[in-house]
Amino acid sequence: MTFIKNHQILIISLAIIVIILSVMGIFFIKRWLKALKSSNKKPISKIVKRAKSVIKTNKIKNNLGGLYIFYGDYLAAKDYIMKIKPDAQIIDNDELPLIVIDKNNPSLVFANDDLSNLYKFKNKLNLQFYKLNFCIDISNTHENNNINEIYKELSKLRLKNFIISFYTSSGHYQSYNNAIGKKSIFKLTSNENSNNTDEAILLKILSHKDDVNDKYHNIKILNQIRKTLKNIYPQLKSIDKNVFINFSLNIPDNIIAKGDTIFFSSSPKGIIINLISLLFSCIFIINIFQQIGLKDKISIKNLDPSSEINAHQILKEARKKTDDTLLLDILYPKSIKYHFIYEQYANALLKNVILPRYNDSYDLSMVTSFLVFFEYLNNKDVNQETDGMLRIISSFTNLSEKQLEVVINYTNRDLKVETIKTAISRANKLYTNHLLVVGEDSESYLSTQGFNAEYLGISNTKRANFINDIYIKYLYKCTIDNSILDLKNNYIIPIKVNNIFSMYQEQFDTSSKKSCNSSYTSSVTKSVSLIFNQKESERKFESFSDMLDHIYYLVKSLEKNANDITDEGKEQIGSMTVSLVHYVLNSVVNSTYNKDELPLTNPVSKKLYMEFTPNFYSKKILISPIYSKEYIKDNIEPINKKFDRLLNSLKSNFNIEPDFMIAIYKSSINNYSAKYINSYNRMIDRLNNDTEFSKNISNKNVLNLYLLAMSSKDSSFNSLIEFYSSNTDLVSDESETNPTRKINKLQQFYGKIVKLSKQNDSKEQNDVSLWTPVDNYFKENDEYLKSKNYIDYREIYKQLNNLIREQGYSATYKKIKQGYKPLQKVYSDLSEINSPNNNKLYKLLKKHLDVAIDTIKTIAIQDAITKLDNTVNIKYEFINSQFPFNKDSNTIATNEMITKDFDSNGYIYSTFVEQLSPLLSYDKTDDKWRSEDFSTSEQIDYLNKFNKVYLLNKLLWDEKRNPQAIKFEITPIPNKDNDYTFFSIILDKQNYVNSLNIAYSNSMEINYNWNSLESTTITIKFEDGSTDQISYHGKWSILKAIKDANCDENNICTWEVKHNGKTYPVSFKVESKFLQVLDWQKQGDTDVQ
Repeated sequence: MTFIKNHQILIISLAIIVIILSVMGIFFIKRWLKALKSSNKKPISKIVKRAKSVIKTNKIKNNLGGLYIFYGDYLAAKDYIMKIKPDAQIIDNDELPLIVIDKNNPSLVFANDDLSNLYKFKNKLNLQFYKLNFCIDISNTHENNNINEIYKELSKLRLKNFIISFYTSSGHYQSYNNAIGKKSIFKLTSNENSNNTDEAILLKILSHKDDVNDKYHNIKILNQIRKTLKNIYPQLKSIDKNVFINFSLNIPDNIIAKGDTIFFSSSPKGIIINLISLLFSCIFIINIFQQIGLKDKISIKNLDPSSEINAHQILKEARKKTDDTLLLDILYPKSIKYHFIYEQYANALLKNVILPRYNDSYDLSMVTSFLVFFEYLNNKDVNQETDGMLRIISSFTNLSEKQLEVVINYTNRDLKVETIKTAISRANKLYTNHLLVVGEDSESYLSTQGFNAEYLGISNTKRANFINDIYIKYLYKCTIDNSILDLKNNYIIPIKVNNIFSMYQEQFDTSSKKSCNSSYTSSVTKSVSLIFNQKESERKFESFSDMLDHIYYLVKSLEKNANDITDEGKEQIGSMTVSLVHYVLNSVVNSTYNKDELPLTNPVSKKLYMEFTPNFYSKKILISPIYSKEYIKDNIEPINKKFDRLLNSLKSNFNIEPDFMIAIYKSSINNYSAKYINSYNRMIDRLNNDTEFSKNISNKNVLNLYLLAMSSKDSSFNSLIEFYSSNTDLVSDESETNPTRKINKLQQFYGKIVKLSKQNDSKEQNDVSLWTPVDNYFKENDEYLKSKNYIDYREIYKQLNNLIREQGYSATYKKIKQGYKPLQKVYSDLSEINSPNNNKLYKLLKKHLDVAIDTIKTIAIQDAITKLDNTVNIKYEFINSQFPFNKDSNTIATNEMITKDFDSNGYIYSTFVEQLSPLLSYDKTDDKWRSEDFSTSEQIDYLNKFNKVYLLNKLLWDEKRNPQAIKFEITPIPNKDNDYTFFSIILDKQNYVNSLNIAYSNSMEINYNWNSLESTTITIKFEDGSTDQISYHGKWSILKAIKDANCDENNICTWEVKHNGKTYPVSFKVESKFLQVLDWQKQGDTDVQ
């Protein structure tokens, strides 16, 4: 049993786990067996039943099926299946999924975002999937990024073949399929990527005999497929299966494979609670037997009832033994678990402490008190009167009131009966033999002499405590009187006890009756009870408001009690009241002053916080209503007025000036003002620090809503700013011109303090508002928010939206770039609140405007790139892959093609200029187009392409679109071995460079007519007069020559001329802007593609 007790949590936990696992296992097996035998009664059962009927009709005996995951809507999916399987029968509920059955096998078509019933269909139709086909609607590519997630979800299928197919509803797909041919399915390998494949498809399209319109649409379709592949290709690399890509549109694949099935399971709900309940029932039964033997083991010995510390230690050990014996002892109430222990303890207190003290008593008041206690013990009665008697007995026995309650509640019945008999017998003996006496102090305290002025001739602090001592004696007398009356009204009192009670009432009737019933004594009792029951020294206040309410209530109550006096004690009660007021103030202030900062008011529940959800922010803004103009009006103003009344009352009625309390009030006001400012700073900081804000405004639709929201006065963001403005402007304009009138009619407490400290009634003028520090801190912001400049700030968003709607993003971007005057004015006005002491609102408003401008720029740039990507980029890439644009290419671009694409009316040049020139700035110094807003790799790539197209146009044609010669700077480099005396490079009769094999300091310019077929010849002359040469013919002959040469980083190109079996190097330094544009040479920061 000890092992079980020491490891009870572990054992019970294991038992519960075993129960849960057992029930789950049984539930799974039962449900699985049931699923095999019974039919599905869910809505899918209808189409499954129809499908089984069609399978049976078609006599399909194998269980192989295809699985299609479709990226598109229901109608597109159905259209796709009808195109690839025109003879198949489609069964559905007018929504995905579809069951498709042809002559060979069935297939399932699911939407990419709902695979919930996949395994149910699979099991019901007893299918084994032989392929997994992801079909993507290329006109809807926004969901193509979760292939890897779906593949992981279907990993249990363990399929070996994975196919990517494409669908379109466009009528041009037949032309596209004809252009790419039948060989359109490609398998991805580790050495192959999608780029190689789509380039092959592109060449097929370009070489196919289609008209220009068909080619354009075919290239557009291919570009859509390329974009789709660009999104999903990184995911395909992580799939360790055979991956095939079917580039045809709406055409079935010819992949044949086999797959495996998976096991299907669901979550159980069963009889676990009943079994756990049975487990706990067994534990409780075991504890019953444990408790039977527990009484023999536990007995309280060596108990010193007079020492509460000793008794507590012994009880603690006994309780520990009980806890160690019982299993899950924490589930038992203490009154039940420890009843036997408390019973032994109560018996010991009664026998060893209370009864002996009673037996030693002869004072009438004390004996009467014990007899009242014994009557309550006999009747086991604990009520309001009992509490007073327990306090009296506690003072006689040094036992605590809790210990005495244990005696009443837990004393053994036999001991109780025996004790009552002994007490009654002794009471009768004392009464019969006249052994009872009345103490002198009791007789004095319980008379009017107890409150004579001679007892009050001491200091205020000591006097208050002395008054309390008198009150306690008086309280004892009243308590005994009330208890005797309570017992006589509710119980039958033994005659021998009643004799003592009657004797007590007769003895103190003449001396104390008048005192107890007088208005003077009643007032003293109320006042003393009011003050000393509060325990000011132990009380902690949550706010100055709580402290003020507490003091205000006590002072007013003391005033009322003093005013209720109608007899000769009025002068004495006045002195007592002053002492008690001093006691209250000192006790409360001493417990509060120089401790933690005391808030002005209590905090409110977060459920009452004001909540704002500004447009396009991911976080909610919560503001405590404490920090608002309305709260000041409804809550702070009453505190100020009550404090004023208290100060006036203390001064006029008691001649008290509570300087410490005023200091606490001043500190609380300053603390509230600081937190008021901080709450609005934190609100703005929270918005400024939201890193997700700018990410939420990323496309045209959202930007349109954002601009509308920012220009609307009623939008959630502008409502928040309005709240900020109205609650940070706390001093009205009227208070500035007429300082005697303040917002919320609050007066500065400094003025009040000055007035209270003066002996005359002079009035102070020009008080400063309590909230001037708050108002001054936010003054610049509030002035801006109430000015026309802020109206212009909101209006600029509307103007930008109108510009976009009327002129488009590109034109709007251009105006912003060129310095849109209304926008510049708004920025300039906004900078006026960029104060170093408080620029949080400036940062927020500027951030909102910056986000709008940045988003307009981003969309304008992306629109241009998207249009280029969908139009000329494929053409650009195609021509750029040919010579001379690609140095290593063996295909030479024709002059007609170059002219058609790159001259001033050329397709590529004109499109690039149309889309990008409004977004860029021309740098005349470097002869380049630039923009700091082009920052991503894709944007920089297009910027470089534009510069290349621009420079090609500039170098190859003049302003009248006539081809112009390309300039080359040629410098002969002498042969160090001096093997020959003369060499030259010749383009034509006018363009050549000769060298006498000496060093030349200056280069010579020659012009190459790129639009002709002029040859380029390298010639050398030897000392014997013989010559030899190398010639390059056809288009771009000079570039062929440069390509054939060995050119170093200094642009020195060397050709090797063979003569009479010997090789002679011939070198020229060749430089040209055209070579830099082609990226054949590097110079400065030129970077074009």
